[in-house]
Amino acid sequence: MRFWFREVAGWLLVALGLYMFLVVALQLLNPAIDWPRYFEASGWTVIGFIVFRGGIHLLKVAVAARVCMRAQAELNRQTQAPARRASRPAPWEE
Repeated sequence: MRFWFREVAGWLLVALGLYMFLVVALQLLNPAIDWPRYFEASGWTVIGFIVFRGGIHLLKVAVAARVCMRAQAELNRQTQAPARRASRPAPWEE
C-alpha cells in the first residue's frame, strides 16, 4: 500500500502541470490584455513542464513498485509450495 501515496501524488502533479499549461495558453491567447505576456508565459511553461514530468515520474515509480511487490509475492508463494510428484508414472516410464 506504500505505492498509493506516490500514485496519488503523481496524478496531482500531472493535473497541476496541465493546469499550468492552461494558464500559459490563457495568458497568450487572452484578447483582453494589450500585449501577449511572452516572458511570464515562458517561465510558467518551464515550471509546468518540470511539474508535469515529475508527476509522470512518480506514476512510473508507483507502477514499478506495485509490479515488484506482486513479483516478490509470487516468488515467495512458489518457494513455499512443496513440489508435487505425479501420482502415476509417465507413459514412457512404464
